[in-house]
Amino acid sequence: MARRKSSAFKKGFWLVLMAGIVGGGGWLKVETDGGTHGTDVTEVLPHQQRLPTVLDEFQAKGYIKSAYATKILAVLRSSKHAVAPGAYRVWTGMSSAEALDSLRNPIKQLVLIPEEKWIAQVAPILETKKVCKADEYIAMTGQASKFKDLGIPFFDESLEGFLYPDTYNLAPGIGAEWVVRRQLMNFQKRTAGLNLTQENMRRTIIIASLLEKEASDFKERQMIAGVIENRLLRGMRLQIDATVNYGMQVWRPLVYADYTSVKSPYNTYLNKGLPPGPICSPTADSIRAALSPIKHNMVYYITMPDRHTRFSATYEEHLKNVHERDQIKIKKKP
Repeated sequence: MARRKSSAFKKGFWLVLMAGIVGGGGWLKVETDGGTHGTDVTEVLPHQQRLPTVLDEFQAKGYIKSAYATKILAVLRSSKHAVAPGAYRVWTGMSSAEALDSLRNPIKQLVLIPEEKWIAQVAPILETKKVCKADEYIAMTGQASKFKDLGIPFFDESLEGFLYPDTYNLAPGIGAEWVVRRQLMNFQKRTAGLNLTQENMRRTIIIASLLEKEASDFKERQMIAGVIENRLLRGMRLQIDATVNYGMQVWRPLVYADYTSVKSPYNTYLNKGLPPGPICSPTADSIRAALSPIKHNMVYYITMPDRHTRFSATYEEHLKNVHERDQIKIKKKP
């Protein structure tokens, strides 16, 4: 009789357990199913976050029905416990499976921010790629105080000079603040170990930005850095066309009248010394060249049609180089 009762108890226990599993499975399916597909949006996670925290936020925003059920599904699927920083495609009415899949696959869009470009030239590139509005990027680059946590000794409140040019993964809609932060973090990474200090930062970045605009060859950049140092030491104006262009915020060949008509502190034909700030964000090579100028007696240089730079110590030598350059250009005209 006791054996019959024990057998009946075991059978009842397993029936209840199976009913619970079946019922639980039904509940999980209901709670993890999606609803009506809403409009796609981009969710940006600026830092790595715990998956449960992200799922709680997703429920609060209406993307998923139940964060609790989605967490159970995540365990069953052996999902990672952390979500990487990035941009993610989401919508209201997502199923839990869709939400977990989205969090495994951040949106990817490679955007080239070219060398030699200043802030106002970079902004339209970002808008074309739908990363952010051009005016939002420009406005954000004027708010250095937002990024003080990075520990970079900014100056003059503009971030010109620190927005490292590179190819970035920038999803559509990721926003200006995210772009600027990525560029600043890249600046930190690329300039680590270059002996930039709070004392030499301003001068070095300004000179490096001039070198970035004036040459692509590292040795020539070092030579031009030497010319800049010589001119500053002698009290000569730098007379660099790119600074005039920056003052106008227009990139085009200058005409003679521009040298005197452009009333800007960046016009190094009118003003002695360095310009008040960088004219673009330089690469690490330009920064290295600014920190290690080649010592010589040259005070003039000119870019020849073959893109190489000619240097001279006297104005007479410089005029000969200018004449030779002009003759080559004339011969190349159709």
